[in-house]
Amino acid sequence: MRSWAKRLYEFFRGTGRPQQFRAQQLTYTEHDFTYGNLNFAAAKRQASIGKHYARHAQSEQELRDLKQGTITLPPHKPWTGDYTDWTADPFSDLNWRFQFHTLRWINPLLWAALDRDEEAKAEWKRIVRSWSEANIPPENAEDKYAWMDMTDGNRAIQVSLGAPLMDSSDHWYVDCLATHRNWLLDDDNIVPGNHGLHQNLGLFVVASVLDDDKGVLRAIERLGAQILDAFDSEGLNEEGSVAYHQHNLVWWLEARERLQLEGYDFSQEALDRLDKAGEAMGYLLLPDKTMPQIGDGGRGMGRRGIHPLVDEVLSQDIQDKSLPLFRTFPNGMAVSRSGWGQDKPLRHESHTIVRYGPDLERHSHNDRGSVHIYTLGRRWITDGGFHSYQHRNSDRNYTKSRSAHNLVNLPEQKHDKTGDVPALLVQHDEDLHVVEVVDENFEAARWLRRVMYLPAPNCWVIWDRIETDTPQKIRQQWLMDIGIEVTQNDTTSLQLTDSKRQLGMRWFGDQPTFDIVNGDRKTKSKRGLIGIRWKRMKEGTSVHANFMADEAESVVVIAPGLNQDLNVSLTKRSEMHSFELAIRSPQNFYDLEVGADHTRLHKHKP
Repeated sequence: MRSWAKRLYEFFRGTGRPQQFRAQQLTYTEHDFTYGNLNFAAAKRQASIGKHYARHAQSEQELRDLKQGTITLPPHKPWTGDYTDWTADPFSDLNWRFQFHTLRWINPLLWAALDRDEEAKAEWKRIVRSWSEANIPPENAEDKYAWMDMTDGNRAIQVSLGAPLMDSSDHWYVDCLATHRNWLLDDDNIVPGNHGLHQNLGLFVVASVLDDDKGVLRAIERLGAQILDAFDSEGLNEEGSVAYHQHNLVWWLEARERLQLEGYDFSQEALDRLDKAGEAMGYLLLPDKTMPQIGDGGRGMGRRGIHPLVDEVLSQDIQDKSLPLFRTFPNGMAVSRSGWGQDKPLRHESHTIVRYGPDLERHSHNDRGSVHIYTLGRRWITDGGFHSYQHRNSDRNYTKSRSAHNLVNLPEQKHDKTGDVPALLVQHDEDLHVVEVVDENFEAARWLRRVMYLPAPNCWVIWDRIETDTPQKIRQQWLMDIGIEVTQNDTTSLQLTDSKRQLGMRWFGDQPTFDIVNGDRKTKSKRGLIGIRWKRMKEGTSVHANFMADEAESVVVIAPGLNQDLNVSLTKRSEMHSFELAIRSPQNFYDLEVGADHTRLHKHKP
């Protein structure tokens, strides 16, 4: 039977995308599986993979806690209570409820039971049976999180791994597995994104343990198609978050490992896409090895072992110094670097990301048009970061909003956050990296932003043009990172300073008035705050460059040593259409010509 299944699987591998069909119309609890179907070897193989399933260094302590009636679902605090109360919500937190119903937290009991701890075996079985009796059939569940997408797939894996603990009289257990299998086989219950990935992995594992070829093949078919949607043609994830790009990459690598344990693999097209995703992560990482806070996610490090380029960034030793310095991705990020450590330590290279493109679901923020700047070994211009997944939380709402990002806002107009913000112009060579975006999603306004980076003098030029129907406040927003002091030098320039480094910002074109506010967690205002990890906000500095007009043009030059080692002057301007800058450094003179459809840099020796 298995050899037939593998021949059919090879056919599906070659087709690329799955044929759509509906699962057989059954109630989810109806099935023909028996104890004799259980594949104990598959359960043991699958238990070896994944952060939440494999044995790890904290397993023994977590087991001791469980035996004392305490569960800990990071990043939440420990909770001691009746953990078979399937409506429990001790912290009034959606994420806690999600994790609780995955049953991943009972995994220490599984490993102890496999080590012949009879008490742990009995408790594992008691918890799973209690959950099953309270939540099967699915329509009887009292908490919607019991069968929420991803919860279902994670739990299917956890429950499947317990097959070796069962006796022939444990019919309830086979019923539980079969219900999960039937639920996850139904296309109507499967969602896009990483939640769908976990659902399809759940189907693969539960079907493998039930020795169910139909479920196994359906899971592989879905996964082979989904990976091509999960990462765009250049390898960027579909969820609008650097942290979730890394999460997805790890999960997909684990998915491949799960398939390989049972004798399967992805198609070559899928494997090529996975490799591109790993390479993309190497470009996204900041030179100091951490992740830029774009979309949901903290400031953690890149993860070793997911791609050779990521490992090289983490080791601060890039082998191929000829790698491109500029990349664009269809899912909406342009990434620019000053170098890969050819002439200076890698951590001292500069790094820029510009957001653009379609509205992405799940973990993206309302940030298209925003720019992130890292130079001189640290973040300078950043975004509002991440707080939590609590939908009605004011910190969460702020970090996702336009107010927390480096873009242009019109306080008197509504903005359609679902609209596209396309890149109109992309050009790059060794001396100049350029991307221009347009946002026409205001009620009655149009905003154009061109971000230009010049690697040799290490400076940025940002050209904004805003046209509205009536004179009103036009607010150009900047969020400076934690630990940076912002001072106004004169009517046209700001100085950004940390303990030992400085960055200058100077405005040409129309002149704004500046409103500088330091973030303060003690006030109700969220302005200037940055979420650095789960429910942890810290103080940055917010700068509003305000214009009052029906149209405004701003040319902002940003550079270390501005007006000291680097002198910039505006030599020509046709309002809202073009301008020229003369840029002078000790090494070279540059003339930057910027027009509606071109950007040109001319270099001269001093």
